[in-house]
Amino acid sequence: GHRGAALQFPEHTQESYVAAARMGAGIIECDVTFTADRELVCRHSQCDLHTTTNILAIPELAAKCSEPFSPAEFDPVTGERIKPASARCCTSDISLAEFKTLCGKMDASDPNATTVEEYMGGTANFRTDLYAACGTVLSHAESIELFKDLGVKMTPELKSPSVEMTDDYTQEDYAQQMIDEYKAAGVHPKRVFAQSFNFGDLQYWIKNE
Repeated sequence: GHRGAALQFPEHTQESYVAAARMGAGIIECDVTFTADRELVCRHSQCDLHTTTNILAIPELAAKCSEPFSPAEFDPVTGERIKPASARCCTSDISLAEFKTLCGKMDASDPNATTVEEYMGGTANFRTDLYAACGTVLSHAESIELFKDLGVKMTPELKSPSVEMTDDYTQEDYAQQMIDEYKAAGVHPKRVFAQSFNFGDLQYWIKNE
């Protein structure tokens, strides 16, 4: 279940994961990134909250986004778009507690939007908003417990950070933290298929785990 059942339910939400299991997926993915307080959560990208959640509709959290919402601009004569609407909101902009207040939505945005409400729309016609009222976002640890309950195997994917790592939180610390959460939950290694596009992460795991 890649991001769960992401064509029908908001990706990386409890509802999406449950739907994937019900449709027969035997292995479900949590893309793993981190919050401002270095807690691991399930998001496809560290900086996709503006398209996959309702963060822009919550003023106090929207104010913490790396780049606030900017409306599209149009040529007053021709009506042609000069600049698309944009925003950039990252898991690392907010704490885990703040992240947990968000609603997951279908991954979409409207580049022609002049308001936040319009920008949060734009769902592609190959997806549906029928079940997208307020998807339940999960921490990585919560996803592990859910997957255990569903009886599925797990394929976490460590994501490339969109912020600079520091000496007190390195890429290796991040990679180890992900594995440690499975160990803490008592998950057998045969039930976990750890992934990363970064070869260095795989080398680290092979050497240390």
